[in-house]
Amino acid sequence: MRKEDLIKPIISRFMGNSENMTLKNQKIIPNTLKTGTTTVGLICKDAVVFGTDKRATMAYFIASKISEKLYEIQEHLWMTTAGGVADTQYLVDILKAETTIYQLAHDDKPMMVKSAGKLLSNVLYQNKLFPFQVGLMLGGVTEEEGPSLLDISAYGSILPQKYCAVGSGQNFSYGVLEARYKDNLTINEGKEIVKKAVTSSIIRDMASGNGIDIAVIYKDKTADREFIPI
Repeated sequence: MRKEDLIKPIISRFMGNSENMTLKNQKIIPNTLKTGTTTVGLICKDAVVFGTDKRATMAYFIASKISEKLYEIQEHLWMTTAGGVADTQYLVDILKAETTIYQLAHDDKPMMVKSAGKLLSNVLYQNKLFPFQVGLMLGGVTEEEGPSLLDISAYGSILPQKYCAVGSGQNFSYGVLEARYKDNLTINEGKEIVKKAVTSSIIRDMASGNGIDIAVIYKDKTADREFIPI
């Protein structure tokens, strides 16, 4: 539900009876434009692999062919976003700022993935009455946790996963993930599965498309990132 859906028009007995006062007793029905996307993540033996498409839509209109849905929060911590673009960009900025402050206060010690997830969950839960229209995945690698992947909903729930897909094309991606995922995947195997999962959604979901962003997040080195045109 959008925030505007909860707002009711003010009806007062002091409003006149003139037929020209068209707002009286009129129900406000906001026009909601559906958005779509495909984001996929999975855990490998020594890394986390993310993949997203590049298309942003407003109903049947393609608003962008180079939309950013894969964000580096910190070197060891990345996030994928689905849903309202303004909401997701705001949450990315908040999480970047909070994790940076934490690491500055702790001698550049990386914040644990579950701690960053809880921080983000608290922000989402506090706005549960007027929820952010988002579906998020947070993943990374730390010394204490190893590779970690969290599925975080608009209301703040946190679900640890081995693999996950979020967005309008998620059903098609899950078909590939369920069939191909196994424990202790190599990085190359993980990248290939993510590529096939997102491609499956791009073929079948009109709201997903225009290429694939892939990132591989490691513990001890800078993440690898590449774009695959489709």
